[in-house]
Amino acid sequence: MLLATIPLLPPYCFDRLVNRLATHPDPQASLIIAEKKMYRLFRLQGQPVLIELLFCGDIEDPFIQLYCEDTISEQQKEELFAIVRHMFSADVDLRDFYQQVTGDSHLALLTRYFRGLRFLLDSDLFSSMVRTIIGQQVNLAFASTMTERLLALAGEQAMTPDGKTLWAFPTPSAIARLEVGQLREMQFSQRKAEYIIDFARAVVNEQIDLESIKKMTDDEVVAYLTPLRGIGRWSVECLLMFGLGRPDLLPAADIGLRNGIQLVYNIPDKLNEKQIRDIGEAWQPWRSYVSLYLWEAVGAVKRKEEKFIDLITNKERLLP
Repeated sequence: MLLATIPLLPPYCFDRLVNRLATHPDPQASLIIAEKKMYRLFRLQGQPVLIELLFCGDIEDPFIQLYCEDTISEQQKEELFAIVRHMFSADVDLRDFYQQVTGDSHLALLTRYFRGLRFLLDSDLFSSMVRTIIGQQVNLAFASTMTERLLALAGEQAMTPDGKTLWAFPTPSAIARLEVGQLREMQFSQRKAEYIIDFARAVVNEQIDLESIKKMTDDEVVAYLTPLRGIGRWSVECLLMFGLGRPDLLPAADIGLRNGIQLVYNIPDKLNEKQIRDIGEAWQPWRSYVSLYLWEAVGAVKRKEEKFIDLITNKERLLP
């Protein structure tokens, strides 16, 4: 049953979104690339609900159709619509960002090539922080594996029409009830297991109020969360960027960002955090989106996109 059609501000490139989904596996989602379709298990009013998302239109007239085979309440529909608009950055006007970087020929190259790329955000702040802690100092593939193990241990499951099992992200209470040894058995380090369970318990015990974070400035969120064990500035910046969708974060400690800057700006020497922050000063107030496009540049090289590799290799000749 069709629940709703969600319009998105153009430009919006579904192909670029699909590329990122394909290289950033999510055990809560099943992607059918040829049909521009995704199944995802959302938690609505506390209950797991399987939703089909169909990406429609084109880059200048994009929209998402939402389908559900089950009957859901009006409150669940309202929550779902808000989550989807948030996750897919439906109301971000990329034209303002593109105008901002027109004076930087290197970034202008990226915005032309990756036109319509935008963030796919986490559905809620709790899962965003847990995913961030899991992803600390491990590669994307192993982080995805550990996330899937956590979901299978403490989340609920549902089956897609094509037979794939998806998982709803565990609630704070479900993770708070776990013991460190249960996560250690799944190859979580001692400290990472402690950090995840401690964070869940802080949420359950109302030591941390995630709703209040939405009203805080970036610096206030950093000050609020960094006293917790295992949550440093990098982790909070990831939460602000991928959980809240804040547009002006610069995760200067991120290796992928450093590699992207070196690639796009043709800088041979390794950059430190201060140098990255100095370079990023000119990107305000869109540093999050510059970071995204730099990450995507690195991803395009890893995927061996020949057109982009040729473009970035010959950019001095090709750029006006």
